[in-house]
Amino acid sequence: MSTPDGRFRLVYNGELYNDAELRSELMDGGYVPGGFQGHCDTETVLWAFATWGPAAFEKLRGMFAIAVYDTVENRLHLARDPLGIKPLYYMATIEEFVFASEPRAILAHPGITPEPDMEMVSAYLTTLRSVLGTRTLFRNLNAVEPGERVLFNPDNGSIYRTHFHTATPVREDWIDLDQAASEVREIIEESVREHLRADVPISALLSGGLDSTILSRIAQSEIGDLHTWCAGGKEPSDDSEDLSFAREASAYIGTKHREVSLDRASFEREWPSMVNELGFPLSTPNEVAIRAVCEDLRDRGHIVAISGEGADELFGGYEANLQIIADFIDSDSKLTGSQFQLSSSAWISPSIKNQLFKPDAWIESSNDEFLINYVDRLFERCRVEAGEHATELDVHLRFLRHNNLSGLLQRLDSASMLASVESRTPFADVRVLQFADSLPMSCKFEHEPSVSNGGGTLLSTVRGKLLLREAWRGRIPRSIELRQKQSFPLPFQGWMSALTPVLERSGFARELFADDVREELAENTDKFWQCAWPMLNLALWGEHWFD
Repeated sequence: MSTPDGRFRLVYNGELYNDAELRSELMDGGYVPGGFQGHCDTETVLWAFATWGPAAFEKLRGMFAIAVYDTVENRLHLARDPLGIKPLYYMATIEEFVFASEPRAILAHPGITPEPDMEMVSAYLTTLRSVLGTRTLFRNLNAVEPGERVLFNPDNGSIYRTHFHTATPVREDWIDLDQAASEVREIIEESVREHLRADVPISALLSGGLDSTILSRIAQSEIGDLHTWCAGGKEPSDDSEDLSFAREASAYIGTKHREVSLDRASFEREWPSMVNELGFPLSTPNEVAIRAVCEDLRDRGHIVAISGEGADELFGGYEANLQIIADFIDSDSKLTGSQFQLSSSAWISPSIKNQLFKPDAWIESSNDEFLINYVDRLFERCRVEAGEHATELDVHLRFLRHNNLSGLLQRLDSASMLASVESRTPFADVRVLQFADSLPMSCKFEHEPSVSNGGGTLLSTVRGKLLLREAWRGRIPRSIELRQKQSFPLPFQGWMSALTPVLERSGFARELFADDVREELAENTDKFWQCAWPMLNLALWGEHWFD
């Protein structure tokens, strides 16, 4: 879309939740000559930039990837929403600047030859992240970071990057839990209402956990005819807690509920297909289930689905993780906070990669120097953002949000968009984020130090997301209010063996991984499933792009 004078040209992907507010501000200020020509939020974004320039990005509330070309100043502006819900990538060649919402579009350019970034390949094995900061698994293919603006100057080829979102520090004064519960309920209910604005049917992904139950309850009260979906295994033995809790939540709230079954054969078929379609290896097996659910709801006429991503990272979920972090903080460990985060969350530890990789590949990966430095810098950034009144646990939680949430949102967006479904995340909203970041840890997580009974360590009773549980006490089933975080139910550990031949079929995998490691993994996939998942993903990815 272009302004009438042709100066500003916009490419935009996303959804603006404060569209009405911005339109009123633009009209009241007389910034839109002749008034708006339609009701699409693309026009709002275009006039916001034409009026305020790059400062407009700070005013946008929503999920977005934006490119604006100023034909007068000959400048290209790229921007991505503060939480990184919508993806945006770019690559600068000698003569061109190429950008798109997915890597495949850029790598389809006839002047670009895809090459692996070996430092990121090694980082993926540890983190399951295909994007870390601006780096991706493809050499010279860059990601716009969440809340970042990229300015490209075609006159001299320069690229200038800056973050436009201002972080909120932890507040100094203690906040009363009852008061905070009332505030957070109001903020999240308002966020859900804004995320429900659509001209098409809206549904919800209901896992039976606290977060999705809260969102579904609010959505049902708003629209009165909510359809909800949950995924699980196809065999009776796969009937997980998530399915039973989702049924209980649906019955309590009064939604029309469906379950989507995923069996081994469909998992084995869809996994490599998704790697090829997305251009990146998968982050978690849940992506296959998300796509299956979204295909089912799309077949039944539902085009938008709300989901609970963000609540754990903003309000202190992942109780077991936070307990381990708290114990580390209370210990006399010599590790730094960033070193602990890297070692405790690793799928494949950097310490064993010299045995995993072939010598040349390990040299190309620079001995994980990039990954170690990235985690160090991110942890220090989180310490600065959290502010002087933050505890060490606050800093770790903020690190989990920066490091985990963008990956989860990327997973949700890519898997749902493959089914032509728009996923929306009311918890991952800039206003919810500002409030949650300001809260002290006492509103989010409570624990006592773990104790040893001589036969091992016993974890104390821990409770995460205190504020959310308090705010919706009596409004959702008691069993769900007390339920701790559970992983998505897929018995994928036993479903990977059929894909092990790719370790020999893929020339990329043969060049990357040691011969004895590939052989051992193929014979004992179930035993070494934590290594098998990232290694098989890389083998599938490399086979597609580089063989």
